[in-house]
Amino acid sequence: MEVQPRQRVAAIDMLRGLAVIGMILVAYAGDWDHRFRVLTHADWQGFALADMIFPSFLFCVGAAMPHSLLKRAGDRPGAEVLAYLARRSAALFLLGLALNLLPSFDFAHVRLMGILQRIGICYLAAGALAMALGRRTADGFQLPLRSVLLAAAAVAAAYGALLLAWDAPGCGRACFDSVHSLPAVIDRAALGINHLWPYGLTNGQVTYEPEGLLSTVGALVNVLAGLAGGLVLHRGGDAWRPLALAAVVLLAAGFALNPLLPVVKKIWTPSFALLSSGFSLLALVLLRRATSGASIVLAFGANATLAFVAISLLDCVLQLPLNAGQSWHDSLAHGLGGLIADARVASVTYSAGLVVVMGTLLLALYRKKLFLRL
Repeated sequence: MEVQPRQRVAAIDMLRGLAVIGMILVAYAGDWDHRFRVLTHADWQGFALADMIFPSFLFCVGAAMPHSLLKRAGDRPGAEVLAYLARRSAALFLLGLALNLLPSFDFAHVRLMGILQRIGICYLAAGALAMALGRRTADGFQLPLRSVLLAAAAVAAAYGALLLAWDAPGCGRACFDSVHSLPAVIDRAALGINHLWPYGLTNGQVTYEPEGLLSTVGALVNVLAGLAGGLVLHRGGDAWRPLALAAVVLLAAGFALNPLLPVVKKIWTPSFALLSSGFSLLALVLLRRATSGASIVLAFGANATLAFVAISLLDCVLQLPLNAGQSWHDSLAHGLGGLIADARVASVTYSAGLVVVMGTLLLALYRKKLFLRL
């Protein structure tokens, strides 16, 4: 934990904070059988509001780069910056893996990938691309916006071409289902069934990893879109109008690609990457003047990694048995169910309680300007 003196971009922290709060409301339900539809992900093809949470976090990873990484690139040798990128990426990956091991430390069945792992990989890839595309000048490190946009387009096009070219045995060319799609096949072969997300099921069998290897290429598009948006903001001036226009273009492109490349979050198709990037960018624009409840949201956004770790650890504790084999989670959720007639309201009340607990901790740290940095 360190005091963070660097000036922050409030809209980016707001978007990141809302993404973390949204993650808690979606991923830590009181009753999984009774939830409001808005808090559920799309089953496979298509999209829901809940599907926009993780992409927005990835977008913020890229959007923050001009205010952190590029300044470092202007002051220090390239090799040192790449080493810094590698250290942060490895720390995020290993932290995510450690959280996946809790509480049983079952190495034979541990999920190898996850949210922090994907963030770490994308951060390293986007940072290395930025270093390769930019150059150091007398005025500091310069990264052309056009180069970032071309890189994002090239990544999306290459990933889309792979998906379309894949001729899946038993399914045919350009197969996008949860068994035969190229990302699902690669993850089963490279990671092994025992190391995939245990809830990535097709007909009761584990078949896919939503934060898999190849689909991380699609997620890189979101980080690069965020980087491009961050560069526009970093230049100053009236940046919001062109950013709003870019958001509309990205949203339209995502929808337009859907007949050719279906929108599927769980394999992060290019259409999903573009659509979700447009959503994140539009949300960023809308948040530029947001003030209501800003402190608590900013507290989540400024300490997002700590929030993710803390909620993971708290949930791990809540899953421990309390009495008669019932966990703390089940006991609390059952108690709320007895007090609140609508099971969906009871379920989201449990999630909201976790947000309040996390928010109280994070707000205290935010006011003291203490932030976790890996």
